[in-house]
Amino acid sequence: MNFIRRPASASPLLDIVSRGEGLYTEFKLKVHSPPKVAKPIAAFANTLGGTMLVGVDDDGSIKGIHSEKEALEIIHEAVRHHIDPIPDISAYVEIFRKRLVLVIIVPESTSKPHVHCKEPIEAGCGTEGSIRKVYIREGSHSRALADGADKIDWKE
Repeated sequence: MNFIRRPASASPLLDIVSRGEGLYTEFKLKVHSPPKVAKPIAAFANTLGGTMLVGVDDDGSIKGIHSEKEALEIIHEAVRHHIDPIPDISAYVEIFRKRLVLVIIVPESTSKPHVHCKEPIEAGCGTEGSIRKVYIREGSHSRALADGADKIDWKE
């Protein structure tokens, strides 16, 4: 995961926020659950890619995050331990009116499908009884595909 920090005046943050949530954009006020934040990341990777803004409320108001270190740790855990295979993402922090917004860029993947695992991968994701789902982006939501979607050839 790549990480940089830059002021909002040098970036498209306000443009992204003004368009609202949709196929390519997800707003998260906070990240506190790695499995929960892993869903839209996997969905973006499985669809056409997208951007997640952490510190932005659903209505588009920029609230900011309290700790960029904590937010990055949760994103890192989500990607490393709850998505298989690990998608290629990049992240940076925007500063807008003294508020920090974590911007996560998820490109469309060439290694589809990315499976979301509710339990950490090393704790047995993929074993019988574990919850494995393939998510795609549909409108402004991440939708789970039917069981077995991770078994089909996505290159066809």
